[in-house]
Amino acid sequence: MKKLAFAVAVPLALFGAATFYTSTQVESTARDAVDQANLKLREMGIGAGTDVSLTLLSFERGLLSSAALYQIDIEVADDEGHSEHYALLLKDRLEHGPFPFSRLSRGQLMPVAAQSRFELERTPLTQKLFDAAAGEAPLVGDVTIGYDGGQSGDLRTAAFNMKNEDGTVRVAPATLNFEANKDGSNVRMDGELAEVDIDLQRGDNGRPVQLSLRGIGLSADKQDYDAGFGFGPSAITLQRMEIKAGDEPAVVLQNASVDEVLSRGSRGLDQTIAYRIGEVSAKGQTFRNLALAFSLRNLEESSLKALVASYKEILDSSTTPQESFAGITDAQQQALQAHALQLLEHKPTLALDEFGFETAHGVASLSVVLDLQSPSAEAFTPDAMITSMLASLKAEAAIDKDLVHDIAGLVAQNNPRGGQLDPVALQQEADAATELFSGMALNAGWSRLEGGRLLSSLHYANDQVTFNGREMSVQEFIGFAFGSVQNAGMLGQ
Repeated sequence: MKKLAFAVAVPLALFGAATFYTSTQVESTARDAVDQANLKLREMGIGAGTDVSLTLLSFERGLLSSAALYQIDIEVADDEGHSEHYALLLKDRLEHGPFPFSRLSRGQLMPVAAQSRFELERTPLTQKLFDAAAGEAPLVGDVTIGYDGGQSGDLRTAAFNMKNEDGTVRVAPATLNFEANKDGSNVRMDGELAEVDIDLQRGDNGRPVQLSLRGIGLSADKQDYDAGFGFGPSAITLQRMEIKAGDEPAVVLQNASVDEVLSRGSRGLDQTIAYRIGEVSAKGQTFRNLALAFSLRNLEESSLKALVASYKEILDSSTTPQESFAGITDAQQQALQAHALQLLEHKPTLALDEFGFETAHGVASLSVVLDLQSPSAEAFTPDAMITSMLASLKAEAAIDKDLVHDIAGLVAQNNPRGGQLDPVALQQEADAATELFSGMALNAGWSRLEGGRLLSSLHYANDQVTFNGREMSVQEFIGFAFGSVQNAGMLGQ
């Protein structure tokens, strides 16, 4: 019997000791988390015109659980330098480890330091959110805190239904799952908002406006996050958006996304940002595979971070960005220029990697790559400095004549002269516009025709230009460009 009692007492004693020890550490863990959150919020808020900070107002420690109250302060500045202050309160219940009851009840047996469950408090500022959520907490979160300081969990919003004399807004529940290590240098998250419907009784033009969003997604997998830089991908996606104004046909966008990636390449940091839309339908015309993709490559890491830090120092000197740059000191301007020149010494590349779209009958595309370098010491004017910064340029453009016809038809169909063209007249006007555009491009020498496609290419390096296969000096190209534009009547008399 004594052996049985001893066998039961030892684990209970160890469990009690672990629980007591954890209870003494939870408050410091909570305060460390607040400090880390404020650090990341300052890094993410560069130039945004909004300051967000988190404060731990109170902490009541118990043996098995503790209660905390946080305040989120939001300062929003307008163009005139005035700011509005908003304060939100979050109440938090932290169950102490190693085995919080809420985790045991779900069959989660892995020991953890604490389990947090927080929600937005009802205040005069948030009362409308509670009303719109039919009395439910508008924001709820569950966070697991490991003994290594790492955190994982999810945030959830309630369904919102708002209505007033201007219209109605309906928002479906949203979720955001996340995982981060102790110092927040490695972060993963993914979120989803299924539906948003906005119905305004009257827009700016006096007509009712309806907006429908479906399938909004957010994802990020950032590693080695430091000084505002996190390596890895992030993305925002939208499955469908429909906009309808009055009796006009709806404009429909499908499969849209914004993708961003920061990585370390062989010659420095590389970042790409791409905007894509799978399909846009408007007034009987459909455009597909719209793409706009930029990249910055070969960025020297320490110089870039120094440039960003210098830029942030200028922004922090005043309430608004306009005031900050209006009152910039000579020392700040010199530091900013010095860091920018250090960045150019590493010969970065700026590129429009992809710009294009498709219609039912054709494709258009454009790409531009600029290789930069430090400006010449002999460049004393802004124009000369900009010219000497360009080491090389490569541009390629292509457009199908059938796509030009589709665009011309769409323009003719929505002509500002009023009235509706009959199909024959519409076809004739589109044909005429297509031939006019193609003829001007070919006669001026800006394009060459291969099959049914207009092609253009421009290469520049070592003060030599190759345009559509024709080699010339920079001065010759400038003369050609101005001459062809003037001959086309684009510069007037």
